[in-house]
Amino acid sequence: MATARLELPDGTTVTIEGTADEVATLLTRFSDDRLSRSGAIGDRPKHASSRPFKNASKDRQKRKGPRILLQDLADENFFKSKRTIGEVQKKLEEKGHIYSLNSLSTPLLRLTRAKVLRRIKEKNGWVYVS
Repeated sequence: MATARLELPDGTTVTIEGTADEVATLLTRFSDDRLSRSGAIGDRPKHASSRPFKNASKDRQKRKGPRILLQDLADENFFKSKRTIGEVQKKLEEKGHIYSLNSLSTPLLRLTRAKVLRRIKEKNGWVYVS
């Protein structure tokens, strides 16, 4: 088991214990250039967030919501043939994006209204096609 002791710019001492890989990973995160800049953690006002390493706006920019993911499927010609909402859900799950059917119905309707997709009523429900 490896151990590392780290002193942050605000004077806080952190002791890290774990495997060599875990300690190395955490040390890399703590030694990020964000800590070495002026105005680092110690200079924050008392009411600042307790999560100094989280940059919420960058995380939001990287995330893709269901509408963007559905637009990507349309760009990949997934909707070249008729697709039910269940088939769309399964395709997104294959890509690692888990959404309920309710979460997909509104973005599909909006893409239909934007004329990216067409919606056709069949016996078992709506199908979507480009």
